[in-house]
Amino acid sequence: TVLMNTLSTACNLMSASIASIALINTAGTELEFVESTDPNFDKLKKLAVPLGQGVAGTVALTGKTERIDDIHNDKRFYDQIDRALGQTTSSYLCTPLIVEDTIIGTLQLMNRQPGPDEDPNSVAFRVEDEPLIEGFARQAALAVQNARLHKLELQQRAFDLEMEVCGEIQANLFPRSVPTVAGFELYGASVPAQQVGGDYYSFVPRPDGSCDVVLADVSGKGLPASLIVSDFHTGYQLLVQLDDPLETSFDKLNEHLTETLVTGKFITVFSVRLLPNSDRIEYVVGGHPPPYIIRASGEIEELVRTGPVLGLINVPFQTGVTEMFPGDILLSFSDGFSEVHDRSEELYGEDRMADFVRDCRNEDLATIHAKLKADVDLFRGEVPLPDDMTINLIRRL
Repeated sequence: TVLMNTLSTACNLMSASIASIALINTAGTELEFVESTDPNFDKLKKLAVPLGQGVAGTVALTGKTERIDDIHNDKRFYDQIDRALGQTTSSYLCTPLIVEDTIIGTLQLMNRQPGPDEDPNSVAFRVEDEPLIEGFARQAALAVQNARLHKLELQQRAFDLEMEVCGEIQANLFPRSVPTVAGFELYGASVPAQQVGGDYYSFVPRPDGSCDVVLADVSGKGLPASLIVSDFHTGYQLLVQLDDPLETSFDKLNEHLTETLVTGKFITVFSVRLLPNSDRIEYVVGGHPPPYIIRASGEIEELVRTGPVLGLINVPFQTGVTEMFPGDILLSFSDGFSEVHDRSEELYGEDRMADFVRDCRNEDLATIHAKLKADVDLFRGEVPLPDDMTINLIRRL
């Protein structure tokens, strides 16, 4: 390795018996040995030097090279290493490893051996050895930094791959096709702000020909929110298959989530039950931005809330009832749409969204969504999306 080659070369050039490199641990409390020419390195790497103790521990704090002729005459001598390895250290030369003005560890040489033409008692390191060891320390610090950056890069790649898999798993929670419900046209889409998100929507056909449409939004975003989405998906898909009124299904789901969600997390939800060839619709709104019915005439009607957010308190839901007539559009969305803002922090807002859909209500539903998304993107410019963006559009035929 680069570190071992550096240490071996330093030993040869400065006639040292042993060389080692120690790095400050992640807690910032100790020097831990990561490489050494010492034949007892297997034992050495299990040892550590507390910062501020010994010469190496001092150098790790001061950042100054230390050259000691006889370490036993230095009151800072940390003899636990010698005792553990059964060896004797005499002369000592230690210098810091520095990366971008930050001390990350130390490089030390021990027990200089005099050459054939030198006094046998001349075992101390020389003044001219100091710039040499500092040069080797710069090379070692660069190698450590490169290794750390490479490790971070590999970890990031692995994380990206895992997130990609998570994204694929979450994408499979969304409907793969749009069911046919007599008298209605359905559309849904979701765009996460990150690789995975905390929004959810689904179409669930029922045996009697009716269909439940749901849109939910978990507080927060990213991977933690996506895990809660999976929990919601499982509970919702099981409960909605039962022949229960909407409010009963969501009472049961809320009870489950109140017991299982992490404290402080919650889910807002809107769900509507479409009855085939019927103007009558049933719905629940739990803490969610109230959906709108865009009437064929252009009038806009806001649905009322009928229950709490899911996962905080067990408050009973009620089922709301209203009517949709031919040409009416039901618009539901997550707050990732309405909370988009521009550079001046002005929100896109729910009313602007409803007005935009009203103005293009005669287009097909996919086109309405595409035009709305384009208008939102134009509004925000280069401002990043604040949250996941999910939309459901339902037209009464």
